[in-house]
Formats: sequence, C-alpha cells, structure tokens
Amino acid sequence: MAKRGKNLEEIKRLIKELKKYDGTKYSTKGKEELREIRDKLISIGKPAVSQLIEVLNRYRDQSSSHAANALGKIGDKRAIIPLVEMLEEPELGEDAKEALKKFGSVCIPEVIKKVEYRIAHPIKKGIKTDRITAHALSTIGEIRCNESIKFLNKLLDDYMSEMPEECFDPTKHDWKYRNVDFFHLLDCMVKQQDKRAIPHIRKARDFFPKNYTDYIICQIAIGRIKKGEVEGYLPMEALEIALPSGAIMDALSGGKFGWKDTFDEDYGEYFEDDDEDDEK
Repeated sequence: MAKRGKNLEEIKRLIKELKKYDGTKYSTKGKEELREIRDKLISIGKPAVSQLIEVLNRYRDQSSSHAANALGKIGDKRAIIPLVEMLEEPELGEDAKEALKKFGSVCIPEVIKKVEYRIAHPIKKGIKTDRITAHALSTIGEIRCNESIKFLNKLLDDYMSEMPEECFDPTKHDWKYRNVDFFHLLDCMVKQQDKRAIPHIRKARDFFPKNYTDYIICQIAIGRIKKGEVEGYLPMEALEIALPSGAIMDALSGGKFGWKDTFDEDYGEYFEDDDEDDEK
C-alpha cells in the first residue's frame, strides 16, 4: 500500500510538471524536460494510465501530445478508445495515430467504428472536410492486417457505388463520403501492400476516363502495390499531376524556367504492365 501511495504521489507530481509547459513557447530545454517527464511516466506504466488519459482528453497543447505518446508506449488497452477519439483533432490526430500504431491490429475495430460513425454522421461545414477521417484512415492503412485490408477494399467499393455520374463539388453536393478523400483512401491501400486490393482499385479506375487524374492515380496505386513500393503520397501527387506547379511557373515566366514534363520518367513504370495474373 505504501508503494502504491508513493506511486500515486509521483504520478500527480509528474502530471503537474507535464502541464506546466502548456501555452509556453517552444524551447530546446523545455522539449528535453518534457521528454524526461514523459519517460518517467512511461516507466511507472499502467498506474499512470488513467491520469494520462485525463490529460489527453483535456487536449492542452504539449501535455496532450506527450500523454498520447506515453499511452502508446505503455500499451494499456484502456487508452485505445480515448486515443481513437483524438484522431479527428487537427493538432493531435497525428500523435494519436502514432500511439495507436503501437497497439497493432487490436485497435483496428475501434478505429473502423470511428470512420463508420463519421461517414454516417458527416461534418458538412468547415474547411478541408474531406480530411476529417485522414488520421483514422492512415491508422488503418499503416497497421497491416486482414481486417484493415477488408475494410479499405469495401470502403472503396462503397465510395464508388455512391459516385454520381456527373461532375460535382463534394463540398456542396449532398455527398455521403464528403469526409473521405479519395486519393488518401487509395494511398492507405497502397500502404497495406496487399494485392487483394488491386481488383477493387481497378474497378474504381475504370469508372473514369483515361485522361482523368483519378484514373491515373488509381493506376499508380495498382503499380505500387504490384512492385511493393510505399513511397510517395498520392493526394499531393494528384494535385501536381492535375496542376503541375513547374509548368504553371514556366508559363508565367514565358518559358524562362525550361520546364520539362517528367511524368513518364516518374510514373511510366506503373503503366507498362497491367496483367491480372500478377495479382494471384
């Protein structure tokens, strides 16, 4: 009992120290001290979990970020749901994702529930509404397991089944998947590196004309899965393919930059072979 009481006092002291830096300016010294405090809480382990969850839920700057990191390293399953709830927070989503990855496939059912809830209850106003599920989908994409790949494959199929025939603005159209970014979903499927995804991506690809960026990105995703490559980030690449910044700057400068189209050099290998036998 004496040891337990001593532990509780030490936890309270460390939590107080952790919160002390909230709202302060970044400094190398402060960062090092925060890491030391976090590491001491990690060494205490499970007895510190409940108070770390409280810090996480209060969402206060640096303390919540370090609390997420500590919870991931301690690995107590009580932290999974609170971490999942933080995935939609712009400033904490990345920390929550990295913490959840340390739990592995055990956290996937709760993350899937989060995505399914958001699809059923979409956020319709605000900027970047298509990025709301990004951290949750990245968690699913980066934890490789059967449940992850099955969910992503089905999500892509369902997404395409709801796709209107005509062009539309997803921020204004009454769109079921307004909180899901198509290119980010494909990127998460690439991260899984599972060839069972290829028929689903091919089906999505063939919905679009061959000159559409959507078609091109689907083909790049297929090629990367076949070749075992995870480098790149498809949403950014889609933007660059649709509106090449180099070409725009070159045009504005009257050709002074000497821009050259390097698409074939960068992506040509993904279009050379689309043999379905490779997927078996």
